[in-house]
Amino acid sequence: MNDSALSHIEFVLQGVPNGDGHELLIFISFLLVYMVIIAANLTIMYLVKTETKLHGPMYYLLCLLAGIDIVLSSVTIPKILAMYSLQSMVISLEACVTQMFFVYCTALSESTLLVAMAYDRYVAICQPFNYHKLKLHYVLLAVALIIFLRAMCFVAVATLLTQATYCGSNFIQNCYCNYGSLSKLACDGVTVSDAITYPLSFLITLPDSSLIIISYFKIFKVAFYTGQGEARTKALNTCTSHCCVLILFYTSALFEFTMYLIPSIFSPELHFVVAVTFAIFQPIFNPIIYGVRTKEIRKSFLKLLGRGRIADRS
Repeated sequence: MNDSALSHIEFVLQGVPNGDGHELLIFISFLLVYMVIIAANLTIMYLVKTETKLHGPMYYLLCLLAGIDIVLSSVTIPKILAMYSLQSMVISLEACVTQMFFVYCTALSESTLLVAMAYDRYVAICQPFNYHKLKLHYVLLAVALIIFLRAMCFVAVATLLTQATYCGSNFIQNCYCNYGSLSKLACDGVTVSDAITYPLSFLITLPDSSLIIISYFKIFKVAFYTGQGEARTKALNTCTSHCCVLILFYTSALFEFTMYLIPSIFSPELHFVVAVTFAIFQPIFNPIIYGVRTKEIRKSFLKLLGRGRIADRS
């Protein structure tokens, strides 16, 4: 019997570690999280669309980020809900690779948007006289082009994974498919994809994070040394919300890749926590952080609630 005959075409997802006997609680928890993600991010998108004072590059980028968060959660959570409601723990190789592809493409898209948002804040605070020269359609076109080129790199990775041979275990120690959990089950055919994925991931995240750090260093420098009173407070409040999102995103992404490079020092429970933070909890934190920390969005949301109360009374 040849290797291809031994290759698995279906895999079993682990789900939540030590979750036996708590299926209903896990299902309800993830369902509530999914509902909050959809509601919170759709609210951000609605506010940006309807409030004229939010019609600026920064808020349109935030609107795109909300859309990406909805896609990311929709790629992972419905399968988890099926696992604990229908006992559907099995996933095909093609579905697994597709899920992995969209998880990483949305993550790359978010990284690109975070760079664009940092640049937007840099121009707004450090070069305010040039801010009106920013053309939204050029910014969005550049973001879309970078996302497309980065996604094409992972098309090659996804193709290579579907052609690899999986002749060992077919048990994936995660609640969704990612590169590390799937590639380590292969016994042949992942050398090239490894050579692309790990270097590419660092070659993308390192420049992105470096550009963001430089931008915010200059922003804080301007805010502290030249900002006055309310202007300084506004700049710092705006940047603080971005920094919270950046720390959450890049820290979880760093752990996500590190755990599969040196898996022996990390427990399955920690694998699960990082994976869930990276792909599931982050889409719920982003709109909450921006909604609470960004004054314009907070005021627009309170205004929306006020309209609802007036409508209820009438």
